Amino acid sequence: YVFITINYVVQGTVLYMISKEEHIWDLFAGQMYLCDFGAYVQTCPDGPNCVGPGGTKYTPGRIYDFSTWSTRNFVLNTVKQLFPKDAGKIDEMADPGEYGLESYLCRWLCCSLFVVSVMSDLWDTISFAKLLWKIPNKAEPWIDFEVPTWAEKEVVKEIRGMTELDFVHIRIAGMPIHWKIINVCFVLLPKMMLWYFTVDAGILFLMESSGIDDLVVNSVALAFILQIDELVCSELMSEVTKMVLEKVEDYEMEDVIAEEILTDEEVLDKDFVAHHHPWAWSDIFSLLPMKLGSVVSVMAIFVYQYYLRNCIRHPDGGWVSKPMYLPKSTDFSVLNAFLWYWFPIETHSEPYWTPPDVNLR
Repeated sequence: YVFITINYVVQGTVLYMISKEEHIWDLFAGQMYLCDFGAYVQTCPDGPNCVGPGGTKYTPGRIYDFSTWSTRNFVLNTVKQLFPKDAGKIDEMADPGEYGLESYLCRWLCCSLFVVSVMSDLWDTISFAKLLWKIPNKAEPWIDFEVPTWAEKEVVKEIRGMTELDFVHIRIAGMPIHWKIINVCFVLLPKMMLWYFTVDAGILFLMESSGIDDLVVNSVALAFILQIDELVCSELMSEVTKMVLEKVEDYEMEDVIAEEILTDEEVLDKDFVAHHHPWAWSDIFSLLPMKLGSVVSVMAIFVYQYYLRNCIRHPDGGWVSKPMYLPKSTDFSVLNAFLWYWFPIETHSEPYWTPPDVNLR
């Protein structure tokens, strides 16, 4: 439980920092949410959804990431303040470009790869929940010392090259109900919450990455958050603890014993029934790639949540950022980070940026 606590603290801190970057520091930098800015640049400047956050038309040569775009705007505004009489001429000669997404396809691809990389952790958590449900609700011995009966122990050790540890068997056994409740409260539920917050923060981070290289690198790096527990186990646990874990025998989740005791005639009868009964909806459902469907569903839910939380519809039909309001301070609590719906950050009443050509009333 000590290492579980360390893992939760480290993972939670990383997610907290990502959330603070997106909801505090990016706003102080003057950034708006990326949404679909620049997603349809191939149809610009004459097509729909071609107006950038700066209020000008997109062209392929005028699209930049936010850091480059804000720097170019800063230089332009500084020069205009130094030479206010020539502001009109400066606007004609200097073009800061627009902030936008380099590749809409790359965004979806990287979001998909990120969700695929974190789904294994979800399956493991679900398997753990099934295990807690399946094992008996009573204390059972989980360690045993078994010596073969066909010869003396020393003879077996000499013939097979075994040691005392080879006679030790560690298996998953029954657990009292109060220990199951403890494991649900302190292991299962925190793992589910960390998985949810990781996917939520990861999708937000990827949707806010405008460059192709940033999208690819971030999609790989974000999956590392859910691998921190493996890093903690491999680097911080003692060798004895790791040796004990390696000796834990596999636990069959399916009822294979019932299948093993069937006679040959019973196996043939079951096979005949399986191949000759009419198709049911359950048979068709079993043919569907459930894991692929789960990946698509999870990605769709979290991407939809991103648009719902941060974007509004443009008259052209695309999604643009909501009006942006500066936070009143850099204070950002854990509740602000993970329960933002109930504990929003305090912001000023006047927006520092509003979407161009959008009626906000």
